[in-house]
Amino acid sequence: MVDSTRRRRVSEALSRALRDISLPVEDYTTIRTWVDEELPQLHSPAVTSYLVFGSYRGRYHESLRLAQYELSKPVSVTAVVLGDTPELGLTVAEIGPDPLAFLVKFHLLTAFADRNVGIYEKDSGGEAVELGLLTGESCFEQTTLLPRDYYGRESDDIQDRADVFSVARHVAFAADLDEDEKKTELRGLLQTARSRGIDVSEHELTVFLEEELADRDADAPTYSWVHLSVFRQFEASGRCETWHTEDDLRAAVARIRAESAPQWDLGTTGSGS
Repeated sequence: MVDSTRRRRVSEALSRALRDISLPVEDYTTIRTWVDEELPQLHSPAVTSYLVFGSYRGRYHESLRLAQYELSKPVSVTAVVLGDTPELGLTVAEIGPDPLAFLVKFHLLTAFADRNVGIYEKDSGGEAVELGLLTGESCFEQTTLLPRDYYGRESDDIQDRADVFSVARHVAFAADLDEDEKKTELRGLLQTARSRGIDVSEHELTVFLEEELADRDADAPTYSWVHLSVFRQFEASGRCETWHTEDDLRAAVARIRAESAPQWDLGTTGSGS
């Protein structure tokens, strides 16, 4: 990357983070050193870089690490978890933790990573702040969200019985629909299925949903309205995919990696062409 372009991107990232805040001269020197040490891994011309977001708390870090591991499998890929990067060490942090340092790191790292991947399993903690920032103009187009057990309103075309049951499950588990709205959508789903010659009875659908609800994991996450609205934004852009098990997460991450792989990676599958 040409130095002038790099300097411009760093300057723009700092402007987004600091806005009208001015730092002591020594802090700008500290940031410059941090940039020289941490950003090269994200903008090497021969490497596809991912910035991974998610929770470190409790068991949630397992999903975060799994995603990082799966993304990093090719030798031409690096996946960095924001929370793993060294602290900036700004002077304002000498009197305690400095939230401003997080904003600086967030905007610098997202300015240079090729893709952002967010793993979400709950509606509390610092991940909510990250989620809101990822909707910003500088991040949105390069971000994909993978919320666990998120049931959006699927818009995929209904072709067979499996599609009907899949959409019904999403409707039944959708957190932003009340019971009357769910019943209305399920009736509409049955009418759509019948109009397309798909044989699914109301009784079959009722039994299926009762079993699904009974088997649902007690640890299934719930999301706030703010989370749901953001998930909807990414879903509408085709960059939000739910997962339920580790295998689902591995498969979703593999798809992200394949879709964002540079052309020279796609030719290494041994096709011989």
